Amino acid sequence: MRIHFTYAAVTAAVLSCVSTSALSQETNSNIETLTVTGSRLPVQVTQFPGSVSVLTQSDIEASGAVQLTELIRGLPGVSLSQSGSPGGLTEVRVRGSETNHLLVLIDGVVANDIGQGSLIDLAHLTSANVVRIELLRGPQSARWGSGAIGGVLSITTKAGQSTQDYSSLNLTAGVGTQGTYQGSVNATSQIDKLNIAAYANYITTDGDNIARTGNEDDGYDNLTAGLNLNYQVSAEHGFIARLRTVDYENEYDGTDFVSTGLPTDSDNVTDGYQVSTQFRWDYTPTSSAYHSRLSANYRQDENDNTTAGIDAGGTTGERIELNWTNFYSLDNWQFAGGIEYLQRLFSQRGPINFGDPNQKQHDNTHSVFAEANGALTPSLFATLSARLDDNSEFDDANSYRAGLTWQVDERYALFTSYGKAVKTPTFTERFGYFPASFIGNENLEPETSEEYEVGLKANWHRMSGQVSLFSAELDNEINGFVFVADLGAFSADNVDGKSHRDGVDVEVDWNSDFGNLSASYSYLDAEQTNEGVTSTELRRARHQGALVYTSDLGTERFTLYGKLAYTGTRYDTFFPPFPASAQTIALSAYTLASVNLGYQVTDQWQLTLKVNNLFDTDYEDIVGFAGQERRALLSVHYQM
Repeated sequence: MRIHFTYAAVTAAVLSCVSTSALSQETNSNIETLTVTGSRLPVQVTQFPGSVSVLTQSDIEASGAVQLTELIRGLPGVSLSQSGSPGGLTEVRVRGSETNHLLVLIDGVVANDIGQGSLIDLAHLTSANVVRIELLRGPQSARWGSGAIGGVLSITTKAGQSTQDYSSLNLTAGVGTQGTYQGSVNATSQIDKLNIAAYANYITTDGDNIARTGNEDDGYDNLTAGLNLNYQVSAEHGFIARLRTVDYENEYDGTDFVSTGLPTDSDNVTDGYQVSTQFRWDYTPTSSAYHSRLSANYRQDENDNTTAGIDAGGTTGERIELNWTNFYSLDNWQFAGGIEYLQRLFSQRGPINFGDPNQKQHDNTHSVFAEANGALTPSLFATLSARLDDNSEFDDANSYRAGLTWQVDERYALFTSYGKAVKTPTFTERFGYFPASFIGNENLEPETSEEYEVGLKANWHRMSGQVSLFSAELDNEINGFVFVADLGAFSADNVDGKSHRDGVDVEVDWNSDFGNLSASYSYLDAEQTNEGVTSTELRRARHQGALVYTSDLGTERFTLYGKLAYTGTRYDTFFPPFPASAQTIALSAYTLASVNLGYQVTDQWQLTLKVNNLFDTDYEDIVGFAGQERRALLSVHYQM
């Protein structure tokens, strides 16, 4: 792993916060407001005309989760595909969409990896210092642009949350099975008009053996750090600067293409580095219904691979975004509109063997967008958003979304929505990989998805819940591996057919005298039609669900968190050695159990024991890749 100047800056910021927090130890009650901040115009969850799940800071802390996948597994509509050991590729699909159809925001900055087809690899997102997670299901491109077909996953860290006017310090150290060690620090400080927040988290593990044979474990190291500076110049002007970096090293197995077609022990390593930055100016005139926000966001993902110590190639994806959004309030309505410029840069490198993979490409997108929400009547709430994208490489794309929520009475609300979202082709699909064997297609059209949704939200004295039914149709889906006879090579092309995704998402919470119980269930029917042939979409379970129980066990010091997450039967493609043909394989259903037991030693010290895969269940999300084994982590926490 590489150590960058970033960590020196974060360390200095933490020390600055610690020196202040030692003098100021005021208690604070951080009240979580159930407001959807993953949209440009914040709206109460009960009013939002769509299906949304929110995990608050108390939910995250109670779980004792180390990786983000532990938190979102079992959420309605979420399908995870993990290639084994921690650090291995972890794909996420929402409502049957593709892996690059979910847009992920970390403190408001898009985190999708352009170099890897704009997918999000959840393997490198740790839950340390995360205080809020929102999953907005359904098309959201009208708000956030290309890629938000299945939805938006918005992640807020402690450094990215609203400014705190007090100082704090949190430390965690843990040791566990599989040679796992973990440590984190988070500190905030208020110095006159300047708020400083910094965090760092390190985890290392020997990992598991993901192959069906052999005994080589695949290790993983991850160092994540972040820094946030918030300077309120006056009541009208505020400036924010944010920096987040992830430096990781992941060992992974190769595939035996000669004998089995399955993973086999290999000396393969990925060295990755991610950086996100944001500079923002908020202008809020006094006694005015208008305010504006000007921001500059930057994201870089760098991946380099080696096989037995030999360079195996890598990619770098960069995203430069300039955004100017204007807000206006009028009576019970909120309006937002603005312009955006996005430049995406792609670099691919590697040894010249079967062709020269080295290339550099880029594209530009100019966008205009608008959004509004408000009350049509005292019981009828409406949202409307639209966006136009002008891309330098592809046809112009438009996105929109409209929704209504009817508050029937104080307990029940009905909602419905209709939206269209888009996903532009990846750089590999557009420009190719190997000039001699995989050629890009300049005639590709963006993928488009239209979705209808209708649902019910209920809120009783101690119980709340929501159920939604949706139907989505994906058009112009891109097949990234098509043989073109005229060229004598492979390429990418839009599919001659549509993909249909229909389903039901259910979520219920019950706060009883014996603890809090949450239940979720998803049903999905996802099919793809290509040239008149209909087939079931791969790696998507028809049935999924989860049960989560939290309790203080009737004491003032103990806390208990337990979770059961069920994943139904899925299908995957197995490629046996040549000359055998590819096979569609059914993957068995499984249930994973996890538990976290906490003991509050004093007001400042706490001990926790987290166990994942409690019953050491054998399972596979991808053919041949064994799932993570049972693992335990004992941690000590200190807060000041």
